[in-house]
Amino acid sequence: MASVVIDPRIPTSGMASRTPTLRGDIQALRAYAVAAVVLFHVWPGALTGGYIGVDVFFVISGYLITGQLVRLKERGALHLPSFWAARARRLLPAALLVLVVSIGLTLLFAPDTLKTQYLRSIIGSTAYVENWVLAWDAVDYLGADNAPPIAQHYWSLSVEEQFYILWPLVVILGMMWGARRRLTSVIVGLTITSGVYSVVATFATPSLAYFATPARVWEFGIGAVVALLPALSLGRRIRAVVWVASWIALLVSALAFNASTPFPGYAALLPIIAAGAVIAVGPDAPLRFAEIQNLRILQWVGDNSYGIYLWHWPLVVIAPAALGHELDLWENIILVTVTVLLAGLSKRFIEDPLRFGNLKSVRPRTILIGVSASMVIVVAAAWVPIATLAESASAQAKAAQSRIADPAACQGASVLLVNACVESRYTRPPIPADQLVPSLAGLFDDTDGAFACYNSDSSTAIDPCHIGSTKHDSTHIALTGDSHAAMLVPAIRDLAEKNNWSVDVYVGRGCVWSADPDPACETRQAGLNDALLTKDYDAIITTAWNQVGRTEAERALRSEQFAERWTAALDSGIRVIPVIDNPAVPRTSAECLSATKSFSFDTCAFAAGTALEQDPLALAASEVGIDAVDLRAAFCDAKGTCPMVAGSVVVYRDLHHITASFSHSLAPYLAEQISARLSRPIP
Repeated sequence: MASVVIDPRIPTSGMASRTPTLRGDIQALRAYAVAAVVLFHVWPGALTGGYIGVDVFFVISGYLITGQLVRLKERGALHLPSFWAARARRLLPAALLVLVVSIGLTLLFAPDTLKTQYLRSIIGSTAYVENWVLAWDAVDYLGADNAPPIAQHYWSLSVEEQFYILWPLVVILGMMWGARRRLTSVIVGLTITSGVYSVVATFATPSLAYFATPARVWEFGIGAVVALLPALSLGRRIRAVVWVASWIALLVSALAFNASTPFPGYAALLPIIAAGAVIAVGPDAPLRFAEIQNLRILQWVGDNSYGIYLWHWPLVVIAPAALGHELDLWENIILVTVTVLLAGLSKRFIEDPLRFGNLKSVRPRTILIGVSASMVIVVAAAWVPIATLAESASAQAKAAQSRIADPAACQGASVLLVNACVESRYTRPPIPADQLVPSLAGLFDDTDGAFACYNSDSSTAIDPCHIGSTKHDSTHIALTGDSHAAMLVPAIRDLAEKNNWSVDVYVGRGCVWSADPDPACETRQAGLNDALLTKDYDAIITTAWNQVGRTEAERALRSEQFAERWTAALDSGIRVIPVIDNPAVPRTSAECLSATKSFSFDTCAFAAGTALEQDPLALAASEVGIDAVDLRAAFCDAKGTCPMVAGSVVVYRDLHHITASFSHSLAPYLAEQISARLSRPIP
């Protein structure tokens, strides 16, 4: 969105003129783009495709930056440090100011469960890699359920900054053996390549495609091609038709696109071609349309679009937390008004003085060093509270671990598994939020080493790690599965030494131990099955995420795939001990957890309902004639009430993973059931 990096200025009276004027068409495009984004974020139902405003900014940036770089190169005046210093001087002061304010807003108002996540996004945004942070979270389901962070909108600024770093190199190389014609061919090639990748990736990995820089290069490329091609020589009527059709396409995109539109992909063609066409028509809109695009309000909004974009999202995110409720119509209007005022003030007192003042005469090297130092300071300002919160949460969890594991303390799983605890669950006094374990500020990090050997690449083999006994007479066990198996590691680690278990842990994302024919799982499945059947295990403990929403047929097929693998293990004399998965959590309960100050048994609780959908693991166990470990009674009572907090222990760290603290509380009950199955003959 940082396309405001350069004023779209053109001479007012030919090349001899030194008095620049703003291009009204580009300012109007900016105004439209930022208005679309803000309206989409404040009233998403009113403008379901408002996100295309970002794509319009990308086209504008491609046009302006390419034009500037080519002119500098042709004059022999393209000096990379000077170019990068100018971009830094223009963009970073306001961006860093908003990030500093966002740190303060986070510490003052953000729910404890989100503080660390928000601060991490600020660090990613300060380093201008927020798009890759979000891309990783989107494809990694350990982070896929994260709420939108306070600096999420910096993903587009990150893409632009990466563009500003790399694009001058493209221009230099493209013009090394020729003039504009050679560069045009290079950029057309990059644009087509990126466009094809964007279309393919949008269908293969849509979340990654949305944030990944390679899937967005073609949008800059369209603007760059417009900058390089000769000016259109069209009649007034044709220019009018192109201009009107382009603006209609932009409006249709914002109104008709929605969350289900495959994007960017081929759908992005409509807004980016339309934006490029508006720029190609030129600064003088045909007929009387110039009067519309040159309206003072549109020009002012376009001129302040960078600040409006920077300020609006932190306010959208933090206002409900600060006020304690979702905003109504008038409160949203006030929010937009405050956004515009802050944008105007930051431009007047931050952007313009640094852009047009004495700083222009400072050496580029000095500017880059100063900006880098400022970025380090902002990163440190965000990292210190992260480290403090993590240290406090870790200490609190460790201090409570022995108490959690004591069934008589009625903490964690014992709340629903010990009769005395069950009887007193509604009579116990409420637990203040600051006494929960883990602390809400450390909730997402409460894994206690569960993912120490977790393999996030499902296409590669899993290298196991060992926990527990090293004695020669130990019971040799394998634990295998996905992230839900990983969350059992804290409990099994507690049990392994005590019960003389030697446990090899095979955990990784997707491609769990089953006869799944997916070619992407072939490498892992072959290696995993071979290891489990040839290493002389006494038992294989296995579990997997029971995804909500699967059809009955899908569950039946999944159970058959499990049963096929288990039958081979049983035939080889190896016990198989499946562990039924925990319930899934409605988002409303997770949001309630982050906003509540004290907790009783049913605070933020949810009804079992579809959360306890038939688990394919249970179906497979029945099919092959073995008893699965079923600890779902630790999660929901006989009436189907599933608490978010059991005693003082928070049960879930997100929408389907349990906390390490709750995992520790499961240990004695897990030990009882696993030990019982180890003592039985193999069916």
